[in-house]
Amino acid sequence: MNSRTLIVAALVAAGVAGIGGGGWWYYQQAAHAEPAKPQPVDYRFVTLDKIIVMLKSESGGDARYMAVDLVFRSTAENEGKVKEQLPLLKSVAVRALSQLTRERANAFNIDDFQKLLDRSYRATFAREARGQPFTEVMVSKLIIE
Repeated sequence: MNSRTLIVAALVAAGVAGIGGGGWWYYQQAAHAEPAKPQPVDYRFVTLDKIIVMLKSESGGDARYMAVDLVFRSTAENEGKVKEQLPLLKSVAVRALSQLTRERANAFNIDDFQKLLDRSYRATFAREARGQPFTEVMVSKLIIE
């Protein structure tokens, strides 16, 4: 082979390698530029109805009652665990809500009730060293009489 053929072959090989490397680099940049779309989570909602708690008055008047319905947001995998633990969840809610007086309960809004219950559930599951099978507790109905 003559030297001219070798030079042309080397230039063609270098060009092909350069194009291949450039294409690889371009597609790597494009892959990093697009943020990965988060997978949608299939949430399940488990209800806990008719939690009734007596509210005492600070002034010693007649006792009033509070009725609360709760909804727990969970994943499809943990839905069964939430249903199995409904008696525990009801007990924790009754314990937390029965500490309220009538005046304090009347001053609370829905978010305050949810925060109170969320703190109580987190403390209970932390004390028992178990994972919480739901991501959020929501108040679906609240009646104070």
